[in-house]
Amino acid sequence: MATSTMSIDWEDFSQLCSKYEFGKFTEPTQKAIERQTDIMLNLFDETNCKATFFILGKLAAYKPKLVKLIAARGHEIALHGQNHVAMFTLTPEQAKDDIATSQKIVTDIIGAPVYGYRAPFFSIKNENLYLLQSLTELGLTYDSSIFPMELPRYGIPKFPTNDALYILPNGKKIVELPMTIGHFLNKPIPVCGGGYFRLFPGFLLNKIFKCISTQQKDSMIYMHPYEFDSKAIDVSANYPSTATYSKSKVLALNFKWNLFRPSITGKLKSLLQQYNFNTCYEKAELIIQKNDAVPIPILTK
Repeated sequence: MATSTMSIDWEDFSQLCSKYEFGKFTEPTQKAIERQTDIMLNLFDETNCKATFFILGKLAAYKPKLVKLIAARGHEIALHGQNHVAMFTLTPEQAKDDIATSQKIVTDIIGAPVYGYRAPFFSIKNENLYLLQSLTELGLTYDSSIFPMELPRYGIPKFPTNDALYILPNGKKIVELPMTIGHFLNKPIPVCGGGYFRLFPGFLLNKIFKCISTQQKDSMIYMHPYEFDSKAIDVSANYPSTATYSKSKVLALNFKWNLFRPSITGKLKSLLQQYNFNTCYEKAELIIQKNDAVPIPILTK
């Protein structure tokens, strides 16, 4: 029987805007992340959905009470790394340290172990598949970082689209839960994330996920907190008072981040009401119980 999984890459828009515009993290002083998290938790309660929250360590350090609240509401806590950097830009040692740092922060906050990881920007690619071994060395059970198609910034084309238990070169095993790929006009399309939920009309999303369910394929949905915000995003609010910036750039960015965003919650709610969702860890446990491990595929373009 196919299973659906709801996941959240729990990060703060203002923190990341500051990082990528000005090269450093800032403390999230706005109330946005509290408001967004509250909206998500209430939606999941309403639809009886338990989700996996991939927690960014840098945000968790500033908002430990929110991490505890998410766990207390019955959702799985997993890792999104520490500094939200593409893993393929780091050395193996730096990448492992980034994950380990976030693991220490998050497990100290919730007082319990975590079992899974998702790389920022889905940045486990062919050239750094060795990171899966690092995850097992840190005691993690599963990964959910691979987009099994070629996209501008990430992806491993021809990587298996099914969830699977893999044997790694170090002899350890890990479950990979890849991102969901749909098909339209016989061509593969990414359908599982917030950006795609914004752009695709609701009837098309329902049709695609119905097709995935009919074919008994597992599905994975991922979202970000800002996508649930009831208020419009204004990137200029994240700029330091001393910063200079182009008004046209601000208008363009605000248009980009707000385009069709208010439609997301309704589209997602429709899917949450139609299908049963479980957590990534629950899915990984099913994979371990029902599937024999196979060697991890090393693919070339």
